[in-house]
Amino acid sequence: MSVETRRMTREARLPAPTRAERQRARILDAAERCFIERGFHAASMAHIAATAGMSPGLIYRYFGAKNEIVRAIVERHLETDSCPAMQRLSTGEDFCGRMLQALERWRRRDDPSMNAALILELTAEAARDPEILQIVRAKDHAVSKDLTVAVQRAAEEQGVRLSREAASVRAMVLQCLFEGLACRVVRNPNLSATVLRPLLDKVIAALLS
Repeated sequence: MSVETRRMTREARLPAPTRAERQRARILDAAERCFIERGFHAASMAHIAATAGMSPGLIYRYFGAKNEIVRAIVERHLETDSCPAMQRLSTGEDFCGRMLQALERWRRRDDPSMNAALILELTAEAARDPEILQIVRAKDHAVSKDLTVAVQRAAEEQGVRLSREAASVRAMVLQCLFEGLACRVVRNPNLSATVLRPLLDKVIAALLS
């Protein structure tokens, strides 16, 4: 049985989402679109409700404030994207491929879970709002922890043993590089993956040595 077949089998065994879960997902999808299109401050609960096709009162049954929506969006991205992806990284080539894949998704701007504008919007808001800062820092800590393990694993694949501390520093540099690409693709959507790949390969190889 292939990996994809096993994954589909596991998903088929999961219970169907409840109505409340579907409503929450609908609200979060709408909020992501509003934050991307309008910015965090300009996107009111009324805007989110209109985008979701429901009343503001119904929104407040599931989320008491906009910060609660932000927290749920961050947690959803951790569950479905960031941390699971780290577990699949085992070589320098994996790291490079992951970054370039993200670059392409950021460039398309059709996937809220990988939208550079949303990343930058939440980062900017974290600088102003202590509660948002706490949410973003919690996500950053979770990603850093998994990325550190991935760096150690990738280094060992090429015969290099890194201490936890050394791997943690390299993981931080990789995060800076990854987040920097998000900023660059907003400013320069024509950024070439073909040009970047050999340079990223060299940088990542150095970090894993």
